Amino acid sequence: MSLSQNRWRTFGSSLVIVALLGAACDNGDDGQAAGAGSGADRTTTTAPETTTTLPVTTTTAAPTPEEEVLAAYLAYWDAVDEAFSLPQVQPDSPALSEYATGEALDRVRQNANDALQASEAYRIPEGGLYEHRAEVVSLEEDSATVRDCNVDDTVAVDTTTGEVVDDTVSTRLYISMVVQEAGQWKVAVVNRESSLEGVAGCALDQR
Repeated sequence: MSLSQNRWRTFGSSLVIVALLGAACDNGDDGQAAGAGSGADRTTTTAPETTTTLPVTTTTAAPTPEEEVLAAYLAYWDAVDEAFSLPQVQPDSPALSEYATGEALDRVRQNANDALQASEAYRIPEGGLYEHRAEVVSLEEDSATVRDCNVDDTVAVDTTTGEVVDDTVSTRLYISMVVQEAGQWKVAVVNRESSLEGVAGCALDQR
């Protein structure tokens, strides 16, 4: 409390007492001010927060030999479908020799030539039934056997008239041999074990 806020109401001897009291008050205020000053002079240092973000690494597992065989086998059928597609069959499609060799390559090229001479080409209906359900049934160092249940709803079209000449749905079971050639898996032999009309046989077994 500062002295300017005190009211002087007594005189004479009372004045001495008031003066002494006032001096005491002055000392108290000085102490408080000094204390306040000391507090004000104090500095607080806060260390900056640091956040360390560790890099995220992802590891992709290498494909297994079985996965490599199946990838090559299905790529073969993609190449076949492309070679036989509209507007015109391509017996010399480079993709055929990329994924086929030996007997399989010779046969698929012969079939393509036959289709070309007959003015036929093929298309796969969008949202249709066409599929290959393939699995590796045996695997050695440089060869593998693949069992494939194929539902085929491709449509044969006359390339001169545009008319559909065959839209039969069939189910075929293939047993094929895939071999390593120059470090790459290729289809060497394709044997059709059975062919049934509609979705039947192995296709029903796997549903």
